[in-house]
Amino acid sequence: MKKELVLSWNDEGSVEKGGGLEEDEVYQISSGDEDCSRGMKKWITEYHQRRPGVKVLQQRIDDFITAHDAQEEQARKEREARAAEGGWTVVVHNKGRKKTTDTESGIVVGSVAQAAVMDKMDKKKSKEVGLDFYRFQKREAKRNEIMTLQSKFEQDKQRIQQLRAARKFRPC
Repeated sequence: MKKELVLSWNDEGSVEKGGGLEEDEVYQISSGDEDCSRGMKKWITEYHQRRPGVKVLQQRIDDFITAHDAQEEQARKEREARAAEGGWTVVVHNKGRKKTTDTESGIVVGSVAQAAVMDKMDKKKSKEVGLDFYRFQKREAKRNEIMTLQSKFEQDKQRIQQLRAARKFRPC
């Protein structure tokens, strides 16, 4: 048995209570008439009719998505059929990652090579700051490199002179 709390307005303008209460009951406000064609009851019924509920809404969404997918598939097939009638070969580009298995046979096809992964990792900029971050450090490094090259050149020059002096220099 369902008990309701009925609140109604009396002639003096105050609210009267009617019925028993329990904590988990639904409270309804009655305006005295049970006519749903006007007033608060009309608004409440319209509100509930416009919002059908989660299950009904999910069903409507699922129906819409399946119908939309079927419509897109049908349009795609029609485009391909029109192109095939004209003697054209339809080439389709699929976005996304490359498949590692063949769909027909289920055989594993070559996946991304380890060398390609390492090459990609090398191309990424390193997050750490290098030794020649500042301009003066770059200039110093360049100057040092030039100095070492000059010293090696001078050493090679001296060695060639010594070999010529010893008459053992034989250029090949």
